[in-house]
Amino acid sequence: MSIILVIFVLALTGAGMFFVGARGLAARRAYVYSGRWLFAMIALCFLPQFMNGIKMLGTYRTMGLINILLYPLVLLVFWLVTKGYICFGVSEETVNEALKAAFEMVGVKQEQSLGSVKLEDGSVFQVSIQDWIGTTQIKAKNSQAAARLPALVSALSDHFAASRGKVKYLPYWIYAVCGGMLLATLLVLLGIVLRHM
Repeated sequence: MSIILVIFVLALTGAGMFFVGARGLAARRAYVYSGRWLFAMIALCFLPQFMNGIKMLGTYRTMGLINILLYPLVLLVFWLVTKGYICFGVSEETVNEALKAAFEMVGVKQEQSLGSVKLEDGSVFQVSIQDWIGTTQIKAKNSQAAARLPALVSALSDHFAASRGKVKYLPYWIYAVCGGMLLATLLVLLGIVLRHM
């Protein structure tokens, strides 16, 4: 049971990470992803630890309980951290340009300040730019912003699809390499399992 779970986790997380990296490298452009897919990947990665905790309840009760209680705590933290959307392959300059173009497409005036964007209707977005690694996280800070977020993400995606601005490839390389390593581990594990059948 546990080996099947590990194979399942390696297959899904490896394929997901490799897809994000390879897609960005092949298309040579920025993309916007929901932060919830990252949450799902983290939940999958910690699932074997949770299942192991259940198995340990009979023999190592304290360690088993720690593993079981740690899982929902990790999920809660990452549920809060991964709210919003993540732009991959962007610099501070390209994401600011994209945000300006996206708000123009949506048809609203915005005022940018350090770490946030305010709209004329009271919407407030938190914008966390990690220029060195090429990612930006965009979160709605109030209900007005949450209502506008899908239109903003759609406009950002359209802008990135049409734009031929500078792309930062570091996040794509990280995801492609890590995903490839997980898939290689999966193949090695499958080889071991098949040899012992």
